Amino acid sequence: MKKSTIIRFLTISTVLYFVLNIIVYYRWEYRNNKIEKELLQKYDTNGDGLFSIEESNPELNESQRELSSDTARGLAPFTLIPISLILGLIVTLIYNFLAKSKKTLMY
Repeated sequence: MKKSTIIRFLTISTVLYFVLNIIVYYRWEYRNNKIEKELLQKYDTNGDGLFSIEESNPELNESQRELSSDTARGLAPFTLIPISLILGLIVTLIYNFLAKSKKTLMY
């Protein structure tokens, strides 16, 4: 492999890694805001922002559990490394193939 191809691969993979992490972060923030606003506020019957024993029910407990589970977001920086490398490799191979075929067509 040429040095320029390796640099291109590493650059594409790094950009993909950061873009995917940003997508995961904003998706998580959207999800949490939706759960807080739509699900949890409907169970706060007295409107004080806290949940008392009288307001507790299974649906509220499930919503709170969904809101507090952040394992996917916590592991995203690690799990996105191989994904971004694989996508970077695919994009680099496609780019090299298209560049080579373009050179062939020009001659």
